[in-house]
Amino acid sequence: MRGFWTKREAPPAADPSGRSADGQIYIGWNEKSKMNEATNKWTEKPPRRGLFSGLRGFFLTTVLLAALLYGSVYVIGLMDGFRAFLEDHLKASLDLRVRITKAWLTPALNLEFEGLTTEGFGRKGQPGLQIQHGFIEWCWHDETGWHLPGVRRVVMRGVGVAFAPDDYGRWDPPPLAVVGAQIADWCSFKIPPPKPERALSSLEPKAAGAAKPPPDLLGRLQKMRLEIADARLVWWDSDGNELAAANKLRFAILPLTLPSREVTHYWLRMDEVTLHDGRRAHDIRCEFFDLGEQKLMVEFRADWIRGGGVMLPAVTTPPPATNAVVPKF
Repeated sequence: MRGFWTKREAPPAADPSGRSADGQIYIGWNEKSKMNEATNKWTEKPPRRGLFSGLRGFFLTTVLLAALLYGSVYVIGLMDGFRAFLEDHLKASLDLRVRITKAWLTPALNLEFEGLTTEGFGRKGQPGLQIQHGFIEWCWHDETGWHLPGVRRVVMRGVGVAFAPDDYGRWDPPPLAVVGAQIADWCSFKIPPPKPERALSSLEPKAAGAAKPPPDLLGRLQKMRLEIADARLVWWDSDGNELAAANKLRFAILPLTLPSREVTHYWLRMDEVTLHDGRRAHDIRCEFFDLGEQKLMVEFRADWIRGGGVMLPAVTTPPPATNAVVPKF
């Protein structure tokens, strides 16, 4: 028989099994029980939790959630859907169909890819891009604190870029053409600007509106570390003739932060250059510091050969600036 009580006093003494001296089993009694004044019934006293036990639980929960999020992102980066996502993003930026052989995320969640090629690359008169191997390192924290991920460093090997005129009288692909034009101006290639195939007024309204200024890719590159090796640049005219080509190009940008200003270091090397006017050059070197209002030249050299094999004196002074984005040395 089970016993119940509602009085303040405890039930008769009981053995460890819960059976009292009078042979009854009383429910709900132990040494931590106390009387509830409102209901006049015995209630269980909850155990006390220490401060450190609560912090430990919060810490473990946070770690488990972070590990779950990290694992999910890492696994997604190994799937084919992630590679397709990158292809669609580059297609929207370059306005060219892109194919990537392999793309994945490293354990540090940085992006690495191989075999990036646009449709039609390698054909005469066709714009395109090819990157044999690329690596993008993200930046999650800097002197300003934690923030959304941005690009800290970009490394590319085996790069090929082909520029061709489009219907709007500009070089295609436009985002990369800004960087190509800057390099051509630094080294005095004197490439004639492309002419529009048709006037904008003759184009459809939707197509005419698409001729908007390209994004400032050069301005973005100036804020990150860039390393390009074994690259080739080529410019085509509307008839598929080669206007200029730069082989074995190496290019690096390194932003520096000084106590009073920000400085950007530029380093450029080209083994061989051929131009439409018959000029050729080898061992082009260009290195300078961009101080904002001033440019500090470290080295500039180019060995030019005129058409017919006539060797010209080595050029050791940089070309003059032709537009606002070219450094004024």
